Amino acid sequence: MDPATNSIRRRSILRYGAAGAAGVTALAFNQTGAFGAGRSDEAVLQQLYQAALDEGGGLVVWAGGSVPTQEDRTRQAFITAFPGIDTVIKVRYSTEHSALVDRQLALGGLEPDVVQLQTLHDFEHWKAQNALLPFRPPGAEEVFKQYRDPDDTFIGISVQSFGRVVNTSLLSEADRPRDAIDFLAPAFLDKIVVPDPTSDDAILFAFYLVTQKYGLQFMERFMAQRPLIVANSPTTNAILASGERTASLANVASLAPGPVQYLTPKTDQFMSWPRTAAIFRAARHPAAAKLYLAWQLTVERQRTVLQWSSRRDVAVPAGRITDYNSPINGFRDFIRNRAAVERYRALIGTFIKPSS
Repeated sequence: MDPATNSIRRRSILRYGAAGAAGVTALAFNQTGAFGAGRSDEAVLQQLYQAALDEGGGLVVWAGGSVPTQEDRTRQAFITAFPGIDTVIKVRYSTEHSALVDRQLALGGLEPDVVQLQTLHDFEHWKAQNALLPFRPPGAEEVFKQYRDPDDTFIGISVQSFGRVVNTSLLSEADRPRDAIDFLAPAFLDKIVVPDPTSDDAILFAFYLVTQKYGLQFMERFMAQRPLIVANSPTTNAILASGERTASLANVASLAPGPVQYLTPKTDQFMSWPRTAAIFRAARHPAAAKLYLAWQLTVERQRTVLQWSSRRDVAVPAGRITDYNSPINGFRDFIRNRAAVERYRALIGTFIKPSS
């Protein structure tokens, strides 16, 4: 280990990218208690950091997402916390990652050490294949039990939702739509933008919950509002930020006040899911992979998540996901039934992409 890195460890330690989403650097833990759970957590992270450096200082994470730069701030926060770990985070749609993982598991040459994906059923599939490495990070016992495998092969690292998102500068508090029915008001004609629900299971589930409550008639009335259907969530937020459209029925954004903000419904159920991660048995950098999961679950890191923490002992300003009307296992149950998902996708496609 080079002297500079050794000095960092002796000072205990590891500058952490607190508010990783904001790119602000702060001390990961202090002299009185590491990561909110005592010295044992600090010791685990130090040991994993040393082991990660000893195994070569590399890490490859495949993360679900729609734009290549989506996890750049996560990567910067991690390498700031742990100098010397050469980290690659590759972003593709979760379905693309999972298909490539299946190919590489079958043929050899597995690239990722860690996957963090939206396709929750894939983790159960890989667990059944004995392809996942069991690991219980410090603090795992505080993660909601619905978000972690009892055998420690996968775990939720944060909670996100596709839901109501608005341009707060163009809509007053009273005019911001919260329930799906609000989007049918005349004021939202030509003002709505949504990512294509037929292209993403999580967005599809958001629409499923709406039509479960309001019936398929909702889709007819919703499409009569002439919503702009776009490719993905970042495009949706860019259009909202520009003021071209003012509201989205199903998108991801920060819960914190800002020009583009996520709003929880007043009465509707809404979808949420745990952003879930796992390590492969064939990982080339198992110590770095364990370090990454342990870091993601630290109290400090959990306090910087975009929406909700996956830990029950960490309450972001908006509270805990269990404080809301969101079925905690709803998305997992929905996507397990692939035949039903594809049938509903085709049904919604008749509204979103009607045949001529």
